[in-house]
Amino acid sequence: MSREPRLTIDWIACNGYGVCEAAAPDLIVLDDWGYPILPDGPIPPDLAPQARRAVNDCPMLALAWEGDGAPGGGRLGRLGGRR
Repeated sequence: MSREPRLTIDWIACNGYGVCEAAAPDLIVLDDWGYPILPDGPIPPDLAPQARRAVNDCPMLALAWEGDGAPGGGRLGRLGGRR
């Protein structure tokens, strides 16, 4: 069974720095306190580079990519797409 790629967040690790929104402005918006609001559905293929950049740039390692087709390389590749 194929799982669609999605962004997930570890709310305990997230400090609300907003780096993810800067890296993926077409995917992530910030709430009034600076915490990310992630898309509900799967990541569209054309926005996958932004999602990867957001995961790799997160200073708290709070973002993760879940599902099939997680991109390799960088911090995300070392973690195998899981935390």
